[in-house]
Amino acid sequence: MKKNKTEKKANNHKKLLSAFTILMAVITVLSCNAIYADETKPIPEAENVKVSELYNGVTLTSFEVSQNSSYTLNKFNIVEFDPDQSDLYIDVTNMADYSNTLKTVMKTVEDFNKNNGEGKKAIAAVNGDLWMVSYAHARVEGSGTTYGGCSDAVVTESLTVPRGFNMYNGEIITSPHMKQETPYEGDFQSFGFTADNKPYLGQPFVAVKTNNITQDTSKAINGINRLPADNALVMYTDKGVLSNYSINDAYEVVIDCDYDYVVKHGALIKGKVTAICKEGDENPQMKENRIILTARGNAEKKINDYKIGDEIEISVTVKDSFGNHEVWQNEIKNAVGGHMVFARDGKYIDLGSASYYPSTIIAETNSGNVMLIENDGRQNGYSLGLRHNDCDQLAKELDLKNAFIVDGGGSATMIALAENGYKLVNRPCDKDSNGNYGATRTVVNSVILSYGKDRNAPAEEATSAPTENNGGAEPTNGPTKAPAKNDKTNNKPGKGWNIALIVGSIVCFGIAVVLAVRAANKKFGKD
Repeated sequence: MKKNKTEKKANNHKKLLSAFTILMAVITVLSCNAIYADETKPIPEAENVKVSELYNGVTLTSFEVSQNSSYTLNKFNIVEFDPDQSDLYIDVTNMADYSNTLKTVMKTVEDFNKNNGEGKKAIAAVNGDLWMVSYAHARVEGSGTTYGGCSDAVVTESLTVPRGFNMYNGEIITSPHMKQETPYEGDFQSFGFTADNKPYLGQPFVAVKTNNITQDTSKAINGINRLPADNALVMYTDKGVLSNYSINDAYEVVIDCDYDYVVKHGALIKGKVTAICKEGDENPQMKENRIILTARGNAEKKINDYKIGDEIEISVTVKDSFGNHEVWQNEIKNAVGGHMVFARDGKYIDLGSASYYPSTIIAETNSGNVMLIENDGRQNGYSLGLRHNDCDQLAKELDLKNAFIVDGGGSATMIALAENGYKLVNRPCDKDSNGNYGATRTVVNSVILSYGKDRNAPAEEATSAPTENNGGAEPTNGPTKAPAKNDKTNNKPGKGWNIALIVGSIVCFGIAVVLAVRAANKKFGKD
């Protein structure tokens, strides 16, 4: 009887030991999976993957692919975040008085932190839209420039306006590239962001009319803050250019408003004609609350009957060729122009060119996250650049829903928050005065991801500074609370969870060893 009891106890110990052994194995596997989840390759051929957290819920992933990969030798940097996170903000800006001002991304970030006035601080930024360069569309008078079969003069000095539809903080800065800006190279797209950061890929266009109330006439305007091209009527705003540098054949009407107008969908901007500048007159200068209508060629007849004192009303209508009219009319607050869409609504597009190109890409993933992607290039032995016909493969491997290229080449730049301020993440292909790669180019605008007050928090909770994970520069006003609970980034196992699993594994292992020793002792009568 005593032997049966001893055997029963031994069997119970064995069962308990087996249970703990299985539990230990399960926890060990889980902890290993959690440890390596953070090291998952962003694309199958990625090597030397480095992941850092720039801010709660914002990651920077840097990796490379080898010469023997399907992409050939390339280096990538990706900033990823959930736009639903309520203390994150996306701005498109050049932080300048006029849209044709060129600045480095780093300078724009510095000015943003200093002057944005909304308690926001930049986390990361990339260069934005292309612009009209003097060797192509903005052909300077007397330069003898020919591009795409066009050699006519457009301006007296270089005018670097953005090429696409751009909005800064709720105001239209430029309408998209118009057909009169020869050579016309097709429609341009834009990525727009609502006030709560929801991204939309669109192809917006703007219909503008000038109504002369005094004379009861109405004429169509071809573009907002575009080049003063031949046979076009262009409206210049006080966010556009100080001078449009139009050549002497331009006919220009100056309209002054007695309030701070905003150019957006549904706007009715009212003012009076205060000056008329005919062929040979000096170009009028922009100032606050002013609009200048500039006509050349056959467009002059649209406004050559305007007189000083006439009352003018200008109407603005926005539509989207992709069909999201309501969103682009009433919800988009910031937008950046781009081109070469290679993912749209989850469908991938082969761009059909094998050219190597340093690229900056804005993308939305199928899970709803936003990616700012930068790829270095034009540097043999370091990074060659993303081939356009590889973009659709990249979209598949990164699970992108919508994606397009903004400006690239020597302009491709990524800046990120670092321990002692900000760092240049990538190595641009322009060279400095010593002949070394890495010189940053001035660009026409930047896309900035920042943090600030929680949009969903009561006003009294948004008065103190948010915490940072990396000990960076002093933050501006913002929330102390963690990102919203529904943030997708916060649902992933973090380092603390990994450590807990590892400790649990060790404890279980220790218990299993103790039980094994006790079982052995009992078996041999040593208990």
